[in-house]
Amino acid sequence: MLQKIAYVALFLVVFGLGFWIANRIYADRQEQQIRSQSTVLLEKVQQVCKLVTVEGQFSELYDETRIRQMTFYLPLPTTWNFSKQAIIQVNGRVLVGYDMEKVRIDADSTSRTLTISNLPEPEILAIDHDISYKNIEESYFNSFTPEDYTKLNKNAKEVLRNKAEESRLLDEARRQGNQMIDVIRYMAESVGWRVVLEDPLLPGDVNNQFE
Repeated sequence: MLQKIAYVALFLVVFGLGFWIANRIYADRQEQQIRSQSTVLLEKVQQVCKLVTVEGQFSELYDETRIRQMTFYLPLPTTWNFSKQAIIQVNGRVLVGYDMEKVRIDADSTSRTLTISNLPEPEILAIDHDISYKNIEESYFNSFTPEDYTKLNKNAKEVLRNKAEESRLLDEARRQGNQMIDVIRYMAESVGWRVVLEDPLLPGDVNNQFE
């Protein structure tokens, strides 16, 4: 009887040790897998100087339908249309402003003149968006592929860009840019300097303020 109990106890010890070893191996493998999946690749670091003057919030319902034609011989040639449709809710934020790297500022301490040249037009600097699929319809011969979803995301972002260009965001950004020039002029004149604009891209009524 004691010998049987000893065998059982030995079996339990060996089984428990084996379970512990297997669990540690699995945990190590899982940890290794998680670490490999959390690798971040930094391809390029670039310094930028951009001034955001206007931010716009947009929400659009984007509907895209694609049709694929297939010809079957039954025995006469017959063409069938197979469609797939995606309805997407697009929410995004559009940032409009100026690329200040294009601006050139020269200071002449002798004449106390501040010359600003190469003023850019306002542009869309960034689009931050997210999408949610409201409806997906596809057929056996025309289904959505991973490349299709990538293109849908790209098209949805382009919808926001077009809406932003059609809106008054660029005009508002231009107005904010004019006010920024006014602030620079005021600050310069308060310390005895003069501001000169060369080849300005601002509206004429604003340019006249500097003459």
